[in-house]
Amino acid sequence: MQDPYSKELEVASAAVREAADRYVSDGDRNADEKQNSVGSFDIVTHSDVEAQDSIVNALRNAFPGDRFYCEESEGNTLTDERTWVIDPIDGTLSYERGMPIYGTQLALFVRKEPVLSVIYIPVLKEVYTATVVSGARLNGNPIGNNVSRELRKCVVSTGDFSRKKQEWRDKHYELIGAMRDELARIRMLGAACCDFAFFAAGRIDIHIRFVNKIWDFMPGLFLARVSGAYVDEELLKEKSFLLLTQSKEEAEEFRQKVLSKVEL
Repeated sequence: MQDPYSKELEVASAAVREAADRYVSDGDRNADEKQNSVGSFDIVTHSDVEAQDSIVNALRNAFPGDRFYCEESEGNTLTDERTWVIDPIDGTLSYERGMPIYGTQLALFVRKEPVLSVIYIPVLKEVYTATVVSGARLNGNPIGNNVSRELRKCVVSTGDFSRKKQEWRDKHYELIGAMRDELARIRMLGAACCDFAFFAAGRIDIHIRFVNKIWDFMPGLFLARVSGAYVDEELLKEKSFLLLTQSKEEAEEFRQKVLSKVEL
């Protein structure tokens, strides 16, 4: 079956990789604190802006009628029109400090639904792509349908404490305490793109986070869905809490042994 978004995927993959290799990998890591951050510390580097501009220009040249919804821009809205959601550097604080845990990601929305995503981890030279027709891929090779494990053998990754809502930050502490004795290992990478990419590749068994900004989680969530992940839709809709597992059985055991101890 011909992928209706093959051209978009080709252009987007090239744009993301070129921007990251040119402006991020060897870019300007000098940072300014974001003035709109309340209750948390957040920054933007010069490379964020340069990489974003590079990606937007490449996509605009190829698809002049499309809209853009970007992290480092003001007045973002998601409409029924074709819209590219872009995060030029996910994991900016790690990037600014010289830690190799960051990436560049985007997703294309049509009528407010994602139809493709691209995540690039520059340090690893790994390009993750997803469309419904072409499936989830890592450097062009299919990934997904990963092994499901019993909870005590699972590696779980979790979002960090950058969320602005104090309520979410408090519950996050509770969750870590509840998980402590139930899972093999807990990881906090500090970059959603890496969490989702590694999940889709089968390196992480479970990922949890409170969802906030669409550019943070949607490219990776779409990749994970296409890779065959199980998403607890009830928690996502009612609590803005993402429980992402490799199977429904993993999710049920996580609910029973972990979430039963925490009031979300």
